[in-house]
Amino acid sequence: MDWSIRPRGETCAGSGRKFADGEVVYTVLVAGDGGMERKDYAEAVWAREESRPTYFCFWKGRFQLAPPKVEKEPPAARAEAELRRRLAQPVQPQSPEARVIFLFALLLERRKVLVVRERTKGPEGRVTVYEHKSTGEVILVPEPEVKLSEVDQLRAEVEALAATWGA
Repeated sequence: MDWSIRPRGETCAGSGRKFADGEVVYTVLVAGDGGMERKDYAEAVWAREESRPTYFCFWKGRFQLAPPKVEKEPPAARAEAELRRRLAQPVQPQSPEARVIFLFALLLERRKVLVVRERTKGPEGRVTVYEHKSTGEVILVPEPEVKLSEVDQLRAEVEALAATWGA
């Protein structure tokens, strides 16, 4: 016997009408040609005994609309969007945000979204000149000086800022 039973239906098997959110629904398992089949009935249709099929088992529940599917944005796309948004605002080279921006740029460099064109020294310190691989856009990212002893602190800053950004 095949136990691969389809998920909840969105329409009444007896009337063909779509269920409303929160509506009482009766679900039955009936023997079909390929094994057990699931059928869902509106309460009004189920109340008429002549419309009930011969069933193996049944249960009563409430129909709930499936939540809308949320497509998850890949981390690189989130990082890219956040990097662009953050670079649109002036940032002090040694601020916690400058460190996070630098890390986002490194992530995008590793994912081959950004290509390093030059590393140079500007009036406010070292700057990496990136080119966006697909758009050709030039992005200047200040390189904050991070000592090995500051890595744990930097990780905490990144986690705190990422939480406020919704990343």
